Parts: sequence; structure tokens; C-alpha cells
Amino acid sequence: MKVLVEVFASLPPCSGGRMVKKMMREISEKYGDRVEIKIYEGMNEKVKEYGIERTPAIVIDHDIRIIGLAPSMETLENALKEAGL
Repeated sequence: MKVLVEVFASLPPCSGGRMVKKMMREISEKYGDRVEIKIYEGMNEKVKEYGIERTPAIVIDHDIRIIGLAPSMETLENALKEAGL
């Protein structure tokens, strides 16, 4: 089973957004095809769908897990484990 991770960053990306995108590269390298990562920048339909008002935001399997800050790698990995990774 793949865990879907959706990342929302501002455009242009703030420092938090850049940090989260870097973390996603590390997560992708570590977990490979066990995760599906989608990165959205700026306003779009997904932002409206989730009602996200602050970035960066991380949605794991359609559940908003982190919003308004870049988490530590440990926090991010714990959220992924909670989602079944």
C-alpha cells in the first residue's frame, strides 16, 4: 500500500516550503515506492478542497497533518508511520 503525501507550498516558496520540499526528497529516497509525493505550489483547487490557509502544509492520505510550519524529520516520519508506512 502506498501512502499519499501532498505538500502545499507558497509561490515563491518560503524557507519553510523549501525545507519541506528538501525533506520530501529525503523521504522519497528512504521509502521509495512506498510513498507517493505530490507537491503543489501557490493557489490551486487542492488548496481550496482542503481549506488550507497557511503553508507549508503536509496532507497524508487526505488527512491534514502539519500546517503552517516545517516539521522536524522525526515528526514527519512519525506522522507517516501513523498513516501506515
